[in-house]
Amino acid sequence: MKLIKMAIIVAFLTFWVFFFPKADVASGSAHFSTGGSGYKLATMPPPGLYYLMYNAYFDADDYIDDRGHKIKGKDTHTTVFSQTHRLVWSTPVKILSGNLLLDIVIPVYSFDLGRTLVGPNGDTHHFGVGDPYSHVTIAWHGPTYDALASLAFFFPIGEYRQGEAASPGKGYFGLQPTFGLTWYFDKARTWTWSTIVRYEFSYKQRHTGLREGDNFHYETSVGKQLGNIALAVSSAGSFQTTNAKGKGSDEANAALTRTFSLGPEVVVGLGRLGNLSFRCLFGLEARNSSKGVTSVLTWTVPIFMYDQN
Repeated sequence: MKLIKMAIIVAFLTFWVFFFPKADVASGSAHFSTGGSGYKLATMPPPGLYYLMYNAYFDADDYIDDRGHKIKGKDTHTTVFSQTHRLVWSTPVKILSGNLLLDIVIPVYSFDLGRTLVGPNGDTHHFGVGDPYSHVTIAWHGPTYDALASLAFFFPIGEYRQGEAASPGKGYFGLQPTFGLTWYFDKARTWTWSTIVRYEFSYKQRHTGLREGDNFHYETSVGKQLGNIALAVSSAGSFQTTNAKGKGSDEANAALTRTFSLGPEVVVGLGRLGNLSFRCLFGLEARNSSKGVTSVLTWTVPIFMYDQN
């Protein structure tokens, strides 16, 4: 019966991941940018304190409209670099038979946007701190699976630049429930399939009264552990599910955005220094968004771990 239940969960998540419209790192009005996680992304660490640093570089030459056509313009090139710092406390506290985890995430962005995308008076270059966010997570671990349920809170205290595409902060509060599953296909737990689905609820911007649209996000991977190295194929996406509402909504968001990306990943264990992961995600589909390549280098390191005895 337990295997049947897990199979149903796997089938459900696979349906969402592969058959719903998709998107990726260039997630428009959303706080959350997908593509930061890959191999065993739904597996949370044992009790302890951990630091993660995500370095993501997005490079795109083209902006794709609602019909899948490149928009005309001399300069639609986009590059975005982000460095995100995350501190995770995996507590020994048990809730619903799972471990409670708390974290704080602080993203920093550097934008270089084409003049065609920002308009004649918009800033094409900018560097700043985005809106920080925090998760409250419960994680479960079984012999053939790991799972999590989480709720993220986005706080509008980053740098918000009204009317600017190159705005690190979004200017509004957000909520994001998250569910994830890692499935191990063999007893040695070397073959894995892992996925996370998220739904981001947006609220009114403080300065404009505009309510941005909601967004669905996903990340998934299939991987193989080979000693202290893991190889995987990862995918990421997000798509906007509702239009913006309120003053200026017609101009700000006339059509829904979506993108989809896929690419290889390698993870290298560094012993006491944690591990490094690198993935390169190639944009395969985009609507009302830039289409390009996302490269992500992530360092995960344990600061301390609780005694498990």
